Amino acid sequence: MKILAIGDFHGKFPAKLKEEAKKADILLTTGDYANADKIRKIIFKHWTNKNWIDVVGDKKAKKLFKESFYSGLKVLKELNSIGKKTFVIFGNTDFYKREKNELFPRCYENNIRNLKNLILVDRKKSKIDGIKIIGHGGYLDVTDFIKHPIDKDMKKQEARKSRYKKCSKELFKLFSNKSKNFIFITHYTPYGFFDKVKQKKNPMYNRNVGFEPYNKVIKKYKPLLAICGHMHEYQGMKKLGKTRIINPGPAYEGKAALIELEGQKIKSIRFIK
Repeated sequence: MKILAIGDFHGKFPAKLKEEAKKADILLTTGDYANADKIRKIIFKHWTNKNWIDVVGDKKAKKLFKESFYSGLKVLKELNSIGKKTFVIFGNTDFYKREKNELFPRCYENNIRNLKNLILVDRKKSKIDGIKIIGHGGYLDVTDFIKHPIDKDMKKQEARKSRYKKCSKELFKLFSNKSKNFIFITHYTPYGFFDKVKQKKNPMYNRNVGFEPYNKVIKKYKPLLAICGHMHEYQGMKKLGKTRIINPGPAYEGKAALIELEGQKIKSIRFIK
């Protein structure tokens, strides 16, 4: 079985990756279909001092959300048009019901339901050819936010800690002692793997932004593959125990990973640059 692992589109699905996708048997996507670059710049500028929506106002925020939403919907429709089974999770830039905001145009769940080749596995399980697929996407409070608090307001920090604990608890409910021979797809990276920020303009520069509960899942349940994204600075493979952790690189730069399985064993991994 040939798998194309791909993510971080940010509104762009390069033609060369569409051709690679047509050669694969299935696609595994790590989220961030929507381009939120304009929003991100505002967030980074004001970071924890002010909410970016308060800075620009509801009218401007609604316009930016709309632009971002439709850039991601376009990518989802393009993925569907490839005609291959495509397993989908959300990234932190995407529009989904758990993070619904009254300024959002809509959420992607209903669109995905109407795109017959897309299978939503965000915080869910699925299976194909004897291989289980478990997905966990969307926004996370990363571990460094907890180890080294970023909020000046204690109430905000306590709320962040509470979300972190709740998310970790819910994550482990996806697994059991029967969780074997599976592929784990996440948007964020495990802690200490492809997660050190290299961009100097990023408020988290030179800090780790992975999610440590993923490390615990990988150590305990030993997935065949752990496929992540989020960090555009990286592309490659590392190992945690026997599990191969793969960051395919950002799709908007034409990057992805082609994985070939023979039964339930990895035959080859090739990175598309």
